[in-house]
Amino acid sequence: MGATPKDHTGWAMNESFLGWACLIVALMYSTTAASRAEDGKVGRCGFDLYYRKEGNGAPVVLLSGGPGFDVDYMKEVADFLPAGYQRIYLEQRGTGRSIPPVVSAETITVKLWVEDLEAVRVALKQERLFLVAHSGGGIYAQAYAAAHPDRVERMILIGPGGPTLEFAQWLGDNLAARQRPEDQRLVAYWDAAERHGVDHEKASFERVRAVTPAYFYDRAKGLAWAAARPDGSFHARTNELIFADLAKEYDARPGLRKLKCPVLIVQGHQDPVGDLTAQEIHNTIAGSQLTFLDKCGHYPWVERPDDFRRTVTEFLKNTS
Repeated sequence: MGATPKDHTGWAMNESFLGWACLIVALMYSTTAASRAEDGKVGRCGFDLYYRKEGNGAPVVLLSGGPGFDVDYMKEVADFLPAGYQRIYLEQRGTGRSIPPVVSAETITVKLWVEDLEAVRVALKQERLFLVAHSGGGIYAQAYAAAHPDRVERMILIGPGGPTLEFAQWLGDNLAARQRPEDQRLVAYWDAAERHGVDHEKASFERVRAVTPAYFYDRAKGLAWAAARPDGSFHARTNELIFADLAKEYDARPGLRKLKCPVLIVQGHQDPVGDLTAQEIHNTIAGSQLTFLDKCGHYPWVERPDDFRRTVTEFLKNTS
């Protein structure tokens, strides 16, 4: 609404007040700029591995799941971390902007995964890393911790895959048992669409979207979360290559038994990945904390946000 001449008279401020106002604005801008996302990257063989930094404080590296999902959704998890932590969103090899010139069995491996994270640690100038990982990102975190147990400060594993591929024996059956006929029809539709020429990445993403509600205890929340995923945010070929590499007798347990840092495992009782998976990690990592959440699937920050926040906050308070 426009100002009248009388209003303009009211705006006459003395120089002292203007000075304070300018200082306040400058401080506000400085705070906003400090919390703004900042890109970082590490040169790898033929491409750059990207990460984004937000906020200030002790760095926390966030690892998305799949494997093959872009890291953007991990902002939802980062919102549950208290102030005083800098969020580092790693765009894993084969996701986001971190795409090798050739995506193949030679360029997407667990060994290269681990080397990437070690390169990020060096770039961040951290003696040890604090890792927060979800689902397949939990496999990534465990692989790194097994290879470098002395370079991990803390870990929070949320609905993680296991230290071996044993969990794959029941994951598919659990998901199939939870799918409704409409979910199965969607999967079949995209199977047929791919056979008739639809791009493999597009068809795979839509199949993942159709199956996602089976990962939730609350189907309505699962449908909403699946619908909110942006197109292209899942990289099927990366997922397939990592699982093919893991199938080569992968076992992180010997290295994880050497881990001495605090570890929190948060597991939904209704997560199709299974309680046994979380229990296996807990049994392998001495001194780890395992917290089960009831009426909760694979995404505890969505289905049990208050309990999830309390669990994470207490862990950080007790291990700081």
